Amino acid sequence: MVKTEFSKVQFKKADSTLEFTTEEYLFDTLKLIIAKSQLPIKQLLTFINNNQVDTISCSRDDTNYSFFARSRSDKISIIVKQLGEQTMEFELSRKKIKDYALEPPFL
Repeated sequence: MVKTEFSKVQFKKADSTLEFTTEEYLFDTLKLIIAKSQLPIKQLLTFINNNQVDTISCSRDDTNYSFFARSRSDKISIIVKQLGEQTMEFELSRKKIKDYALEPPFL
């Protein structure tokens, strides 16, 4: 009889929830993320909204944040990840992003 050795294996899945909110709330959330992450999110959204690129991403290891955006027909899909914390996925309209990019910095 051959002895079989077992190892512990743990599978972790992140809980995912779907919620609904206003675009204004999402822009306020982006402002907070910009302050925490120091990512140039406003500039990145301007690039993608002006059709200079189809997709764009940026990350900072020292703040553990990453940002990814993809151009759609009339919306822009956005993913913001904070390592070990959470991932947010949402879409914003191009018109609202254009207005947002024209706002003066809040800091």
